[in-house]
Amino acid sequence: MVRLVGMVLATAALSGCSLLQPRHGSPILPETPPAWTAADTGKQTFDVTAWQKEFADPALASLIEEAVGNNFDLRSAAARVSAARASAIVSGADRIPQVSASLSASRAKRATVVGGTVISGISNYFQSGIEIRWEADLWGRLSHQARAAALELAASEADYRAARLSLAASISRSWFNAIEARQQVELSRQTVANYQRALESTRESYRAGLNSALDLRLARSNLATAKSQLAGQQIRLDEQLRTLQTLLGRYPSQQLNLADDLPELLRPVPAGLPSELLARRPDLIAAENRLRAADERASQAAKNRLPRIQLTASGGTSSDQLNNLLDGDRLIWSLVGGITAPLFQGGRLKANQQLAQANADQAMNQYAQTLLNAFREVETALAAAPLLETQQQALQTAAEEARESERLAAEQYRAGLVDITTWLEAQRRLFNARSTLLQIRNQRLQSRIDLHLALGGDFSAAPEAGAAMLPR
Repeated sequence: MVRLVGMVLATAALSGCSLLQPRHGSPILPETPPAWTAADTGKQTFDVTAWQKEFADPALASLIEEAVGNNFDLRSAAARVSAARASAIVSGADRIPQVSASLSASRAKRATVVGGTVISGISNYFQSGIEIRWEADLWGRLSHQARAAALELAASEADYRAARLSLAASISRSWFNAIEARQQVELSRQTVANYQRALESTRESYRAGLNSALDLRLARSNLATAKSQLAGQQIRLDEQLRTLQTLLGRYPSQQLNLADDLPELLRPVPAGLPSELLARRPDLIAAENRLRAADERASQAAKNRLPRIQLTASGGTSSDQLNNLLDGDRLIWSLVGGITAPLFQGGRLKANQQLAQANADQAMNQYAQTLLNAFREVETALAAAPLLETQQQALQTAAEEARESERLAAEQYRAGLVDITTWLEAQRRLFNARSTLLQIRNQRLQSRIDLHLALGGDFSAAPEAGAAMLPR
């Protein structure tokens, strides 16, 4: 028997050498730049500040804190973390001995025939015992299983952090969208009032015979268009408020007190942001942990084809009298050791190994794609920041010029120097410039949110604990 066990182990060692090799020794990842290619202003340095505080909006910070406790999607993510933690405990428990206790009692009546006479009797039987089972982790199969579960737990925790970051970004976006929508509503109301006054002035001139019916109808058309735009902006405001309430988990029971105006960005993007900031992105951390977990699962599947050594020890007492159950003289015990090796299972083990290897390759590609998407998102946000600032400055100038142009056109129309189409066109230009300026101000805030979401936090150069390892 000893020789047979030795032959089995030797054969397994020779045939299993390839099974013990890691799946991904040196992952082939896309090359990544040491820093961002966006333009460098050459003036800014790092500032360690929570990104939500950058907008200097206490109401927004309060809403984000409220949403973390009430949002149902975030609660679901927290529940998934709890499930992954329990799964990790279950997977790790196979490496330690399993101990179980038993206590049984039986009562039976038996009959025997002796010399033609039936003799019956009743017997009792009591037994107590403890059994210990343990599998020797000879090849590290159980260790791979435990490590894979721990890495999957780490990935779930990173998913939860990503959900929190995404929720904060969504709250911020909806908050600024709602403020802009309300400002657009106010602008549309002012425009309707201005067009109403213009229509009344045109009507009086028409009654006095100074204007034609065409001027009157053009003024009415302008007013109707403004009313339509006002209704559209009110619909948008209602949608934004409902979206924000839903994210907060309080829809539809409470109202929201929006800020009066969109905040201004307190600082530009710091120059020379290092690419290592991406190492703290929760989705990258989750993707890397899932890649490592998939490698552990692949190694586990490979080692499922190797022999297993199991030890079982049991001890206890047995007696036909309950009061003798604790008597040391009635002690019984057994010790069993065994080795099992799979010989033929219809290709199931090999197919499971191939499946695990394919899952590891899939995780590898997903991690690489996540990394590329992360760099693209950061580069896009960085490139947009200075362009949006330039666009806002140009629109600010356009709005000021349009306001003065509308004033001059109104004076010249009343003096009979220009026709009504010139005045109406000046009014439309003023409305469009002010409306577009509000949109760009909001877009700059949205772009800054996108940048912080892409970086996984603020502009701090210090990565968080458990950060992902970026390729060099």
